Amino acid sequence: MSNHVTELIAFTIDTPDAARTAQFYADLAGGEVTGVYPEYGVASASLLGSEFNFQTVEGYTAPQWPGQDRPQQFHLDLRVSDLDRATEHARSLGATVADDQPEGATWRVMIDPDGHPFCLCP
Repeated sequence: MSNHVTELIAFTIDTPDAARTAQFYADLAGGEVTGVYPEYGVASASLLGSEFNFQTVEGYTAPQWPGQDRPQQFHLDLRVSDLDRATEHARSLGATVADDQPEGATWRVMIDPDGHPFCLCP
């Protein structure tokens, strides 16, 4: 029997509203919400071949981009076939284009409705 980790079960992201954030990412990536568990403050979404959990946190403070006074601690890089169309799709779901974009970047930094940065990468 091995002592090393054998499987990633899920990636869990803090949020002020687990169900809303799970739905946002499911809609963004063409996935589906696989469970909403208000008794635990958790919701799950299956997207891009992985399971993502979203955990409601009281007093949630959104990270900031690009500053580090409130570090983002993680961000998702998501592959897209058409950057402009993917940006408009994300915006229609409530994301915003980050004010600060890396100079000369071929990707776009977006901010989800909870303030988490994510990148759309062609």
